[in-house]
Amino acid sequence: MENLIGIAIESLVAVLLAATIVYCAVLDRRLRRLRGDETMMRQTIGELVGATHAAERSIVALRATVGACEETLAERLGKAQGLSQDMARQLAAGEEVIERITKIAKAAREHASRVASREQIDQLGAEREAARLEARRRAEEEARVAAARREAAERERAAPPVLSASAATAAAAELFASRVRALSLGDAA
Repeated sequence: MENLIGIAIESLVAVLLAATIVYCAVLDRRLRRLRGDETMMRQTIGELVGATHAAERSIVALRATVGACEETLAERLGKAQGLSQDMARQLAAGEEVIERITKIAKAAREHASRVASREQIDQLGAEREAARLEARRRAEEEARVAAARREAAERERAAPPVLSASAATAAAAELFASRVRALSLGDAA
């Protein structure tokens, strides 16, 4: 049995030795790959350092550009403030002019209203005078028609009633026509 235990121990040592060899082979591969990655890493770091230097130079140039922009912007802002103040003064002057124009327009409207009122009063007076003259003309016309009727009635009374039937009809028609004309003249006016 001692033999068996010795063989078991030696077999265990052999298995452990084989596992160690396999592990060493895997570890060697990893180290080789790491060394390969190290050269790539050195290239990448070199590129990164170059890019960092370029970025630093760009930052310096950018700061110079920003400084120039700040100066230009400050100058433009100064001009803009001056223009803004000029515009504010011009706007105030424009508002004063508009206020004056508004007052002038209001006064002109009031004057036109007064003139229009006078014209309306004159026009109403003229219309009243025309209506009075028309009423007077109608009254005179009616008086003439009435006088003509009276004269006709007096002539009829004075004249002998010797008229024939056709003459009487003609006289009646004439009298009727004159009355219709008188009435139509009175309504038309």
